[in-house]
Amino acid sequence: MTTRLTLSSGVIEGTRLDTGVTAYLGVPYAAPPVGDRRFRPPAPVEPWDGVRSATALAPAPMQGAPSPGRFLADLSSPHKSEDCLNLNVWTPSADPEARLPVMVWIYGGAFVAGSNGVPAYDGARLAARGVVVVSVNYRLGLLGWLRCPAIGASGNEALADQRAALDWVQREIAGFGGDPANVTVFGESAGATSIASHLAAGATGGFTRAVLQSGSYNLVSSVAEADDTAGRVLAHLGVSADKLRELPVETLMAAQDAATPRSGGVFYRPVTDGGLVPEDPGGVLAAGLGVPVLCGTNRHEMGFFWGRDERFDQVTDDQLRSLVGRWHEHPDDVVSTYRRARTLSREPVGNRDLAIAIGSDWTFRAASVAVAGWQAASGPAHMYRFDWESPLFDGLIGAAHVLEVPFVFGTYDHPTIAGFTGYDRCPEQVAALSDEMARAWVAYATDGNPGWPRYDNRRRVTRTFGGPRKTMDGPNHLELALWDPRHLHR
Repeated sequence: MTTRLTLSSGVIEGTRLDTGVTAYLGVPYAAPPVGDRRFRPPAPVEPWDGVRSATALAPAPMQGAPSPGRFLADLSSPHKSEDCLNLNVWTPSADPEARLPVMVWIYGGAFVAGSNGVPAYDGARLAARGVVVVSVNYRLGLLGWLRCPAIGASGNEALADQRAALDWVQREIAGFGGDPANVTVFGESAGATSIASHLAAGATGGFTRAVLQSGSYNLVSSVAEADDTAGRVLAHLGVSADKLRELPVETLMAAQDAATPRSGGVFYRPVTDGGLVPEDPGGVLAAGLGVPVLCGTNRHEMGFFWGRDERFDQVTDDQLRSLVGRWHEHPDDVVSTYRRARTLSREPVGNRDLAIAIGSDWTFRAASVAVAGWQAASGPAHMYRFDWESPLFDGLIGAAHVLEVPFVFGTYDHPTIAGFTGYDRCPEQVAALSDEMARAWVAYATDGNPGWPRYDNRRRVTRTFGGPRKTMDGPNHLELALWDPRHLHR
């Protein structure tokens, strides 16, 4: 059954699902960033006449090569377009008087992949728990993150997209039954890093709380790094910057893959230019965040990236030392500390296990814990750790990056993700864990209390999901003490 709703830009028609939730898909929140608008901040949405169908997903942002985790879970987006600034809304009630909590999802994908149409991010089941769920598309790769002052591109156009979507939520969400004064923004990986960037910039007017899943302030780019990326792209194309708006988008995507391949690192990300992102986001956040946060990571984050890479099946002592040396000036001390601490906690201490633990902490967990600690000094903060291990490859990847997402959304049983979550092997356990997480996230979005004690810098209470214990005080504190939160930038 279809149902209509009037926005300030026009009338849309959505679909009433069997669960009682109504889905409005592919709703534009800004003008298409095409032609002369390419590489520019988002422009206001263009009004339309008549009734606009919102019954099917709109195109995903343009993106290049598939992710390294494609063998674990299908997070791909088959239909792509530059005209991608749209969002999806799932609501259990479109009554403006309902004043339901709102949850706005910002997806991950290393800033070069993803979309709001990925099945794992379907918000219908989460919305059925009594919240309005919004999922946002934003520009990816060089179309959203290319710094090129010669054409007026700051490198943070994708962050501006997200802000425009949050502004849209403030204007329109009451018509979907949502409360614009009770908005929780939640995101994973690149999405969480984007949220940290908004927090560092003090751009919290569009949300009341924030959930940062496996991403933080440290995964950003300096101006020098961003300028080097632009130089690579322009050199590969062999054109001057003023031609970038004229080239076919397929040419730009091919240049992105060739000049800045995913195997070479994370080239596209928020740029610390002092504009939309402060020059020292960690320093700004250390002085206070402005809104309550729920932060967390997965226990074996790097398993997502190394699960199918034969180079990491066996890690020699020299390889381990060389790897850790990229992240810390005293690699031998780091390795010995991790080996000792993990022995005490009865965790595996093989070189591959150590490499995954150290890489996960440096890339994700240390910064996440730092943000929780900074916020706890002046306001509410909560911390979690996701311990459920995927059965793929005989458990080789563990509690890998991305794995918690379908548990939060309740999409754990979708065919594109069921093998990754383990639903095809132990459905009851997976469903029960998902219920735990979804209830906690919805409770947090409702009143800021996810159901466990606040994080403080003395006990450091951490809720664990999918492990033998429900809460722990300061897990992995010996290892995390090695990392200086002000020096975790990639």
